[in-house]
Amino acid sequence: MRFLAILRKELRECLPWIVLATAVLFVFGYVELFERTIPQNIDYRYRLFSPSNDVYPFDLTKRSLLAGMGQLLLVVSIGLGLAMGIRQFWVDHYAGTWGFTVHRSVNREKILSAKLTAAAIGFVVSIGAIWCLLFLYASKAPNFYVPPAKRIFFEGWVYIVSGLVVYSAAALAGLSTVRWYTTKIFGLAFAAIVLFVMVFQWRLSYAFLALLVGIFVLVVQITQTFLNREF
Repeated sequence: MRFLAILRKELRECLPWIVLATAVLFVFGYVELFERTIPQNIDYRYRLFSPSNDVYPFDLTKRSLLAGMGQLLLVVSIGLGLAMGIRQFWVDHYAGTWGFTVHRSVNREKILSAKLTAAAIGFVVSIGAIWCLLFLYASKAPNFYVPPAKRIFFEGWVYIVSGLVVYSAAALAGLSTVRWYTTKIFGLAFAAIVLFVMVFQWRLSYAFLALLVGIFVLVVQITQTFLNREF
């Protein structure tokens, strides 16, 4: 019950950023898809598709219906990761409330677990769920001649998980007690390297693996710092 109480507290404090990420992704994503449902705005090559015409494979794969959503997903995910990382691990430091937070009748493992769980829930609810709805809409809407490929769906989740890498880096930087010009920037620099590796991977499995390894390395550092730090 104590874990759930802390989890609710973390979700409540991060709720404004979760709602903002949800609204931005839903509004911009829906507007882009809605414009494509209007017949006069459909791409020229789609406008020529009919049962009497030949359709060549390269005409179907020039540009996916949701190909333009990648940048939006990446920006929203990184923004949410930074916002939640700062809110959970920086605000207490500058507000001087870390002592109150960690000296409750709850061990530090539960406190940290609640923070990380709240971040995961925030990403799944605010970005993951909206992305699934947008993909489902693009797959089922009758005015789209070519539905998006399944690979696009998983590529979207790669961008979503990249936000968790940024979140972990922001959390580690917030917990570090050293100066910015020393190893405090390690987490953010490491996250940048992981994202760079992810962007240049052709295989989705390798991209996911790079992100998961990055998250694991950062979470291990977060755990060690949080459990051993003197607040």
